Amino acid sequence: MTKLHRVGSNLLYGLLPLAAALFLGGAAFSAEVKIGYLGLKDDPRYHPDLVYTRIEIAPGGNPIDGATMGVEEMKVVSDAVDQQVVLDRQEATDAASLVAKLDEMVKAGEQFVILDLPAELVDQVAGQTREWPVTLLNATAPEDYLRQRCYPNLLHTAASDRMLSDAMVQLLRTRNWTKVLMLVGAEPRDKAMAAAFRASAERQRFNIVGEREFTLATDPANRERNNSLLITGNADYDVVFVADHQGEFSRYLPYDTQLPRLVVGSTGLVAAEWQWSWDRDGSTQVTSRFETLTNGRRMTGQDWSTWIAAKAIVTAYAKARSGEYQKTADYIRGNRLKIDGAKGVQLNFRPWDGQMRFPIVLATHNAVIAEAPLEGFLHQTNVLDTLGTDEPEHKCQ
Repeated sequence: MTKLHRVGSNLLYGLLPLAAALFLGGAAFSAEVKIGYLGLKDDPRYHPDLVYTRIEIAPGGNPIDGATMGVEEMKVVSDAVDQQVVLDRQEATDAASLVAKLDEMVKAGEQFVILDLPAELVDQVAGQTREWPVTLLNATAPEDYLRQRCYPNLLHTAASDRMLSDAMVQLLRTRNWTKVLMLVGAEPRDKAMAAAFRASAERQRFNIVGEREFTLATDPANRERNNSLLITGNADYDVVFVADHQGEFSRYLPYDTQLPRLVVGSTGLVAAEWQWSWDRDGSTQVTSRFETLTNGRRMTGQDWSTWIAAKAIVTAYAKARSGEYQKTADYIRGNRLKIDGAKGVQLNFRPWDGQMRFPIVLATHNAVIAEAPLEGFLHQTNVLDTLGTDEPEHKCQ
């Protein structure tokens, strides 16, 4: 018995009713199920980002660990329908080799593949394989434009930028902190984060009092864009939103603004799929199991996204009870899919953009302050759809 199985004994008892129901219903087939996991070789996103004093501003750790834990946890369910689930991890270096690798995986019988790739590679791989008999689950790319592509074979378990910004804006609205100064980096990723926040702020009728671009350049000519006090001066605001995916500028921003105000976005208060200090809805057990599996590494939002992707696939195989790809693919996209993500509600995918619905945590570095959707934000069909692009707003590109 592995360490993960020992720590997860309480999870086993929680899954037994589901497993029993599947067993009593009868399994339609017996098979080895291979779940694919396709990543970028030597992915720079998972290198520990250390600055000159060896301060870590971006933690290392590959989210393959989340998918591994998801498959292990669901073993009691797959066993109940006489399925042996295997996670097949593959890597490649560029779009062409990723598509070639995916072709090999599909020919080997892998019908569902978790994509752990940057957005531009997700876009290329999904676009070139849109007619293939495979469902791709984007687990680590938050860019909103991927949800607008309307690829028929692409689902998303990573939170979109818009989901994250909507969650943040909901909290600011409840506090009546609606005058916002935006600080935006020069990188495309920074601008995408800023665009999502701007759209969320407009939805809630915030007052964006200014939008200023910062730089890491230290020469005197850039002092108005690299000095926290100067760049946050000459404006009246309730809160500073900073879009800085690298984290080098934003780590100096709290307590160094011209006005004594809250900092949110890339530092201070941050929106994410998961935060290790969350202690409700069974989340502490999830965190503990992950730390045991990884010898102490704390679970991140990307780890949660790969974990929930693996759980969704195993559940769809078990409940669809069919060897036919299309029946299982229809099940994972349908309303009957109900996944426990340790968030207090059952999760499934939106039909219009393939995005998984789930609550978002708003947290500091060691405490969850709130979970969105917040009380008072209503929706005509599903309150989780107050986070992200709603169906009337959605347009295919």
